[in-house]
Amino acid sequence: MLTLSKVPVLSIILPSLLISVFNLPHPFLLAEPKGNTQIGIVQKQDSSKRLALVVGIDDYDESPLRFPVRDAELVAEQLKSVGFEVMLIKNPTLGALEEARDTFISKINRSNEDVTALFFFAGHAVQFDGHNYLIPTQAKLLGGASRLGNAPGKAAFVDRAINAQLGILNYLSESKASKIVFVLDACRINPFQSDHRAGASPDGLASMNAKLGGPETFILFAAHPGNVAFDGELSASNSPFTRAFANAISQPGSSLETVYRQVYDRVKSITESRQLPYQEGVLFGFTFREAQASSDSALEKKSLIKTGLEKRDYDIAADGVSLLKKILKQKTFNEILKAAENGDAEAQYLAAVAYSAGEGISTSSERAAYWLRRSAVRGFSRAQFFYGSLLYWGDRGIKGNPVEGMEWWEIAAENGNTAALVKLGDAYRFGEHISKDLEKSEKYYQRALANGQREAATQLGFLYDQKATNAKKTGNQSAFEAAQTKKTVYYQQAADQGSPEGMRMLAYLYRYGDHFKADPQMAIQWYKKSVEAGSSTAAEELASLYTNENEMGKGKAQPEEAIKYFRIALNLGSKTAGFELADLIRTKSIAKASDEALRLYEQAFANGSLRAAAKLSDIYLKGDLASKDPKKSEQYALSALELSKTVQPDSEDAWPMHLRLVHYNLLKLYKEEGLKPARTDLVKQLIEQVGELEGGMKRFTIPVTCGSVNSRFDIYIWNWTLKESPTTAQFEWLRKARGCEVSKDIVESFEKLYKIARENNVSFTELVVYALGNTSDKKDQNSNPGKSSTKP
Repeated sequence: MLTLSKVPVLSIILPSLLISVFNLPHPFLLAEPKGNTQIGIVQKQDSSKRLALVVGIDDYDESPLRFPVRDAELVAEQLKSVGFEVMLIKNPTLGALEEARDTFISKINRSNEDVTALFFFAGHAVQFDGHNYLIPTQAKLLGGASRLGNAPGKAAFVDRAINAQLGILNYLSESKASKIVFVLDACRINPFQSDHRAGASPDGLASMNAKLGGPETFILFAAHPGNVAFDGELSASNSPFTRAFANAISQPGSSLETVYRQVYDRVKSITESRQLPYQEGVLFGFTFREAQASSDSALEKKSLIKTGLEKRDYDIAADGVSLLKKILKQKTFNEILKAAENGDAEAQYLAAVAYSAGEGISTSSERAAYWLRRSAVRGFSRAQFFYGSLLYWGDRGIKGNPVEGMEWWEIAAENGNTAALVKLGDAYRFGEHISKDLEKSEKYYQRALANGQREAATQLGFLYDQKATNAKKTGNQSAFEAAQTKKTVYYQQAADQGSPEGMRMLAYLYRYGDHFKADPQMAIQWYKKSVEAGSSTAAEELASLYTNENEMGKGKAQPEEAIKYFRIALNLGSKTAGFELADLIRTKSIAKASDEALRLYEQAFANGSLRAAAKLSDIYLKGDLASKDPKKSEQYALSALELSKTVQPDSEDAWPMHLRLVHYNLLKLYKEEGLKPARTDLVKQLIEQVGELEGGMKRFTIPVTCGSVNSRFDIYIWNWTLKESPTTAQFEWLRKARGCEVSKDIVESFEKLYKIARENNVSFTELVVYALGNTSDKKDQNSNPGKSSTKP
């Protein structure tokens, strides 16, 4: 046998980041539910050309702000979505701001069309001598404002800032623009901090006036003259005013009057009447996004059943079961069925849902399909969507026909069903049964969003996350940053509209430092909001965050909070939280909850979980949570082997270390516990998979890329005799189940080392340690080899 010193390993290039003694979090690959929705919007807007200059400044040395650049990005994206051509300027100096203004005015004047020009500014502004000055970055005008002896004079503001009236609004009024929208989210303070951060006159901004005889002009301030605007609560991602303004302009029927009313009410509510937006000028005829056109679907016809549900309830609902449950509180199933038999399309749809879900009647796929098709043919858009979904996936006794399924989705969409629009967007995004086309996907999502489907904003966030991932892989940094900004904007919009998924995704961004700076406390706040809105996934992810001290800002883990939220996740319907709760109870040795953990493992095993079978085998081998019982340990291990034959390769159960634990436990039972194996060749096969019992394992932390996030993941190596390295299956599972990529040089390095170890008959684990010159020095406890600290 060769000694390690003679093995030619120095020619192998292994990245220096391969090993880390820190166990950093590994982000979830977020699963998204299959199926739902609508269309039929009218994007008819006024014929004028739409141009916007959007400015965000938060880089002030003396008095930095948190949100203006984000605010500008959010407003820019929403303006683009309603047809504006946008110039977005971030943190400009005075010269850069004046140059952007001049370019904008030139663009207006060169246009041969009617132009609606919009100017939006987020940042610091100061009222001086009756004029409002917008403060550029590097102006050095804010620090002395609180020191009366050093307060800058008028000349300083004239030289180093831009007069909002004379330097912006008057320029617009003298341009060829036919209409002007002028919006200031400025003169900011943060009411949740003790210090005054505006660097401005305590009197707030002064009122402004449109030029007489000039273009029609609408002026909107974040706060009344003489009052300051808030920078936003600590848990927010944008200022109260900007959040309200961006949301209002994206809604169907968003006239200037409607926008002002919605912004006023929303900001008043958020700030508890401490900030009241203000409007001057003319409420001229302009609509950011036209109202949805009415539909001639069957719902407009006289209803026989009179459920009280509006067409919109069906068009934007996440599922029909929740609507049926509402009706069953008022009507019996027999009343619904009678109305269905009398030709009521709504009742026919509800009857189909009842037969499908077993609500109020025994399930019957045949009866569900019968009533569903009758309702769909009569023009009920929700039935058209549901029927299309069954055809697309091939479900409930209906033979799959994706082409026909998409046709029914298109029909439902034309009748105003937003769930069909989202599903069409999903189909093109994932490329299921159709060629992947992200541009088509975005168009469908945008149509759904315009019709009021709040989850469409979340789907757009997912779409731009996908685009960010693609740009990162190709090294296109500008495209990556643009996609990152857009996904954040859409998640924020979804969250502001009450979407649990939107809130959860904002928590994800803060948790893993994706676009935002990593901030566990902000992640916790958004997770809690999502949980309050009913997300079981958010509850489970929050519980996992509480279990990891590194994720808690290197503070102490909080198992009590983790247990609390795992239980909440269970109550909200999670199918995996029970297993995670049992793991936590076991690893933290919470004796008083041992019976609960054992029950949860057994329940998961009864539901077909290989992981649960592996853990139960380990429990009865070691005698923790329950008395030691080698025979029971063997039974659970053999059951896990059977389950491994049908496990899906992208599932949690397919993580290779679960099966390795099973192999290890069986070998231990047969070689140390005295059990006789069921087959004579089984021990030999187990040794091939596990190596000798005393060989142990070593754990290494490697860098991985999961979507747009760089993270770390724990992999394990040991000495087995199979052809491929034990890392190969782990890398493959990581790709399939998590969507994470391991760099090619890391993968090849492990493969080369494994090949050298086999050819030279040396220990693979020792060779890797020698090649790297370092190790985590932690032999994994065989009680839990499938439990990575980087919880996927």
